[in-house]
Amino acid sequence: MFHPVLETARLRLRRWRDDEVTRISAARTNALTAHFLPFIPQPFTVEDARFWLKDMAEQASDGRRFNWCVADVATDEGLGNLTMFGIHLRGRVRDAELGYWMHPEAQGRGVMAEAIQGVARWYFAPRDDGGFGGRRLFIRTAASNAAARRTAEKAGFRHVGTERAAFELATHVDDKVTYDLLITD
Repeated sequence: MFHPVLETARLRLRRWRDDEVTRISAARTNALTAHFLPFIPQPFTVEDARFWLKDMAEQASDGRRFNWCVADVATDEGLGNLTMFGIHLRGRVRDAELGYWMHPEAQGRGVMAEAIQGVARWYFAPRDDGGFGGRRLFIRTAASNAAARRTAEKAGFRHVGTERAAFELATHVDDKVTYDLLITD
């Protein structure tokens, strides 16, 4: 399946390269990742990063997932990751979920919100215009993940629901909040 390279004013969204495994390892090895995403091994080794890249490529090849390195457009340095997964293609209904993480050096600069907006433009664009032709994007996170929630809101997503005790963290179960963005928004 075609995997587009997308650009915004400051960012290039592209595939991760094999020579970036050290950067991926460093970004995914930290206390916040361990807390909010306990399924990610800690430390996340270079070998883990290689396996992750291979797995992402396999899932992308059959259209189950799009995975972008969020890179600085000027330097091409990887700043974070944005994944579109859980893609539902039921007739004309096209829904997908977004997940994201940032390298600690890049946090707090509005980078991920800008990347999400770039993906949303492509996702909602008609297929005839090179887009995905999607209808709804959504983001789910832990209620206590203030940074992820701010990012979703800054990207224009609306809080649409809370599931009590539905998001497993490293230390306990938190509420799960859902945000969405529709093509009509």
